[in-house]
Amino acid sequence: MRVTLLKGVTATAALGVMVAACGSTASTSTGSSSGGSGASAGSPLVIAGVIAITGSSSFEGSNQAGGIYPAINQINGAGGVLGHKLVYKGVDTRGDPADALPAVQQLLATTSNLVLVAGPGTASAPTIVPVLNSASIPMTAVAGESSYNRSTYQYFWRLFPPDSANGTGMALWAQKKGYTRVATVFGTDSGSQGDLPGVLASLKALHMTLVSQLNITPDQPSYLSSVQKLMASNPQVIMTESDATTAGTFFGELKQLGGLKPIIGTEATFTAPWLTAVKGALGSAFLTDYTGMVTEPSQTTAAVTAFQNGVRASKAQVPPPWQSYLNNPFSITYYDGVVAVALAMEAAHSVNPKVFNSYISKVTNPAPGKTVVYTFAQGVAALKAGKQIQYFGATGTINFDKYHNSDGNQEAVQSDASFNPIPLGVVTAKQIAAVPVQGVA
Repeated sequence: MRVTLLKGVTATAALGVMVAACGSTASTSTGSSSGGSGASAGSPLVIAGVIAITGSSSFEGSNQAGGIYPAINQINGAGGVLGHKLVYKGVDTRGDPADALPAVQQLLATTSNLVLVAGPGTASAPTIVPVLNSASIPMTAVAGESSYNRSTYQYFWRLFPPDSANGTGMALWAQKKGYTRVATVFGTDSGSQGDLPGVLASLKALHMTLVSQLNITPDQPSYLSSVQKLMASNPQVIMTESDATTAGTFFGELKQLGGLKPIIGTEATFTAPWLTAVKGALGSAFLTDYTGMVTEPSQTTAAVTAFQNGVRASKAQVPPPWQSYLNNPFSITYYDGVVAVALAMEAAHSVNPKVFNSYISKVTNPAPGKTVVYTFAQGVAALKAGKQIQYFGATGTINFDKYHNSDGNQEAVQSDASFNPIPLGVVTAKQIAAVPVQGVA
C-alpha cells in the first residue's frame, strides 16, 4: 500500500494546527465547483490534502505534509503560479470512508480556488474519487488498488506503481536472487494487504513455491505461534508488509527463536518508523537481512536534491522528526504531484482545472525535443523561453499512460544505519508488465 507508517500524537497535533492555519486563509463560502477558474488576481490557490490527519492512520497526513510543504514553499519562493501563491488545506478523513465523504462535500461547498487534491488514500478512494472527478478537481491519488490500473476518471492521476506492480517487483527480485521457497507475512489491515495479491499471483506465475502465508493481526503483544509456523515451513526468504509495531514484535521473536531469514519488504516498509522498529528488533543483522522494493530512483538526482533541500527549509512546518521525510517515497510522490500540477497551470496559462488538467501529462511525459527540468523554477524559465518541458521528478521519470498512471521501475534497496537507501538493482516496468499474473487487474 502507498502510505507510510509514521505515528505520533505530537506530529498529528502539530499538523492539525498547521493545516488549520493554512486552510483559514483560503476558505470562502463562494463554492469551488469551478475549481480555480474564478481566481482573482493575486488570490491564493488551494492545495487540499484529503487524507487521515487524526485517528489511527494519522501517519498518512504527516507523510503528506512532508512532501506538500516543501513543494508549496519552493513554488511560492519562485513567485507562485501565474502570480498566485499556494496554500495547503488539510481535510481529515480519519482513514474512514464514512468520515471522508462529508468532509470532501464540505470542502467543495466552502473552498474557492481549489486546484488540486493531494489524495485520497486507499481507504477513502472508492468513495471520494468519483466525487472529485465529477467536480472537475485534479487529484494525485495515493490509492494503490489495481482497480485504478485502467482508470476512466479524467481528473485522477497516480504517480507511482500500483500495489500489484510492487508485489510483482518483489517476486522478480527474489527470483533474481535465486530464492524459490517464499513465506509471506502481511498485516490483516487493508493497507498492508494491498501488495499481497500481486505477490501471490507473481509467485505462481514465476513457478516459485509459497511455503507459508501468514496474515497477522496488527499490534499484538506476541506472535509466537505464527513465528513457529513460519519456521516450520523452512522458507528461504520472507516477503512482508505491516505496521512498524507489528513488524518489530514479529521479527524480534523470529530472531530470538533463531528463524530469521532474508526479508523483502514493500515500498511502505522503507520508511523511518518501520526501519527503526525492525532495526531495534534485529540489531546489526537488519542492515544485511532486509531489502525494500521502492520506486526508482533511490540515487541522488537534481530533483531529489531539490526535494531534500525543500524539506530542510520546511522543517519548522512539517511534523517532527523532519529528517524522516528526506527519503520517504510517499512524501516525495506528494511533492512531485504538486510541482507537476503547478507546471501544468503555467503551461496552460490558466488556473482553471478544466483547462490545465490535460497539461499535467504534457509537462511530465518524455518526448523528443523537450527540455528536461528538475524544479518548478527551471520549468517556468523554460516555458517562458518558449520550450516544451519534461519535469523529471524526485520519483524519477514521470510518464503517464492513457489511464493516468505512471508506473515506473522498481528498485531494490538496502538501508544504511541512517536509513538512507543503498541501491542494489532495478526491476524494470517492462519486466513487471511481462509477468502473466492472474486474478490481479
